[in-house]
Amino acid sequence: MCTIREARLPNDKPVILDYIVALQRYESFLEPNHLIDLAMAEEYFAYLLERTAKGAIFMAEDDAHRPIGWAAVYEEQSEAFIRADERRFAYLAELYLSEDGRGSGSGQKLIRACEDWAMANGYATMRIDLLTRNAGAARAYAKAGYLPYCHEVKKRLLPAREETAEELNVIPLRPVRAKRLPLSAA
Repeated sequence: MCTIREARLPNDKPVILDYIVALQRYESFLEPNHLIDLAMAEEYFAYLLERTAKGAIFMAEDDAHRPIGWAAVYEEQSEAFIRADERRFAYLAELYLSEDGRGSGSGQKLIRACEDWAMANGYATMRIDLLTRNAGAARAYAKAGYLPYCHEVKKRLLPAREETAEELNVIPLRPVRAKRLPLSAA
């Protein structure tokens, strides 16, 4: 069983930073341009705090009140060529479950908490971005009713540069097995 609650900051920050790094680590296997260090996590967390001024951060907890996942949702704005009633939308920026949270329905509960926040704040739609190669996340979002909306493509024009020794020096955090939300967790 899982409980969803709003994040309690600053108390939840260390766990959220761990989750950011763990997700980056997993996604770096799908797309090797992802940074994996505490400095990146701190910078991204600060960005999320700014964005969620018009949004929310949710935590999933197990029966013993231990964190097992999180999600962040905030307002985004589309381009002028989108119908006015759908220009403002809720954006589910982050969704991550620890190994202990997978298979419990926690992912779907986090999605639902973000959707409830969005509807309570008058958003007609919610969008989620994910890496194309993250098939498990795509299945989980489809299970929650999300349909493909826009397909962005990428082509490398210059050879990938070598990472510096500093970039390769990953700051070890509490061990967290990294995986994006699998289908079984949804």
